[in-house]
Amino acid sequence: MRQKKILFVYRTKRRQIFRAWEKGKTPDSLLFGANHLKNMRHAVDFFDWAYFPLNPMHSLLYPLENTIINQTGMGFKLDQAITLLPILNKYDVIVGTGDSAGLPILALKYYRILKKPVIFMTAGLAGALKNKTNTRVGKFYKKILPCADIFTSYAKVEIDFFENEMGIKRGKIIHIPLCTDFKYFSKKSHLKRNIISSVGTESGRDYKTLFEAVKNLNRNVEIACHPDNIRGLKIPKNVTVHLNIPVEKVRNIYQRSIFTIIPCVEKYRSSGQMVLLETASAGLPIIVSNIKGLTSAFEFKENKHLIFTNPQDPRDLRSKINFYLKNPDKAKKLGRNASSFVKNHYTTLHLAKQLNKFIIKI
Repeated sequence: MRQKKILFVYRTKRRQIFRAWEKGKTPDSLLFGANHLKNMRHAVDFFDWAYFPLNPMHSLLYPLENTIINQTGMGFKLDQAITLLPILNKYDVIVGTGDSAGLPILALKYYRILKKPVIFMTAGLAGALKNKTNTRVGKFYKKILPCADIFTSYAKVEIDFFENEMGIKRGKIIHIPLCTDFKYFSKKSHLKRNIISSVGTESGRDYKTLFEAVKNLNRNVEIACHPDNIRGLKIPKNVTVHLNIPVEKVRNIYQRSIFTIIPCVEKYRSSGQMVLLETASAGLPIIVSNIKGLTSAFEFKENKHLIFTNPQDPRDLRSKINFYLKNPDKAKKLGRNASSFVKNHYTTLHLAKQLNKFIIKI
C-alpha cells in the first residue's frame, strides 16, 4: 500500500486534544481516526493556524460566515480554508470532518482552486437545511456538495434528505457510523453507582421531557449540558445540573450512574450519537429517544442493547425509568451487551479502517 499524504480539516482546534490523548487524558473521538491512520503508515497532518487570534482572515470573512449562520444555524469556515490554501494542493487527500469545516473546502474545489480529492464527512447539515433548500445558501450548497469525491454521512436519514431534497445522485453518499474511544470510556471505576444521568449539549436535547419524567422520582439525577439546553426550564429538586464541564468530569458522571437517559427531539438529523456510544462503552443501561438520527445511524436493538422511549413523551419515559429501577439485572445485561457491541463495531479504529479503504483507492 502506497503511503498517502492526508490533511484533516477540523471545525475547531485539535492540537491540544491530540496531545492530551497521547497522555491518556482525553478520548480520541474528535480526531475522527486521524491518529489511527498515522499508524497505518500514512503521513497525516492537521493545523490550528486558522484559530490564531491574529489571523486576519477571520475578521475579514466573519461577516459572510455570520450571514450563513443566521440562515442555517451552522458555520462556514472559509477563513480556515483560505488560511490553508497555500498547502492544500500538496496533499493526496483532504478530509473535511464536519460541515462548517468541509463545505468551504468543497467550495474551493467547485471553483477549481483545489484540485485534490476531498472526503466530506457531513454531520448535521441535513437538519440545518431542512425547509431551507431554496435559499441562497441552500442553492449554493447544491452546487458544491457533488464536488466531494467521497461523501459520507453518520445517519441514513440524512442520506435520504440529500438525495430527495438536495439532488445528490443516489448512491453517491456512503453511510459511515460515528465512532468513539472505547478504551477511554470503558475504563473501570470503583465509584459508587447511585445516580441516573443524562449528558448532551446539542440543540436536539429534550431536557423539558426529562425533567417532567423524573420530577418527584426517589432518585438523584445529574445532567451535563449547555446553558441554552435548559434555558427557561424549571429544574426539579432531585436534579443537579453541570454546565459545560470537561470530558473527564463527564466520564466521572458515567462511572457513578446506574443508567443513563438520552432524551432527544426528532430533527431528522444526526443527534445524540456521540453520547450513545460513550455511555454504551461505559456499560451503562441506556434509555434513548426513538429518533431517526439514532435508529438510522447504528444497529443497536431494543431489549438487546438498550430500550427506546417515545420522543417528547414524559409518561412513556417515566415508565421506562421504572422498568430499569425494578429490573436491575436486566438493565445491567443490556449495558454489557451494548458495551461489547461498541467494542466490536464502533471504535475510532473502525472509523479509520473505513476511511482507509477510500483513501487507498483515491
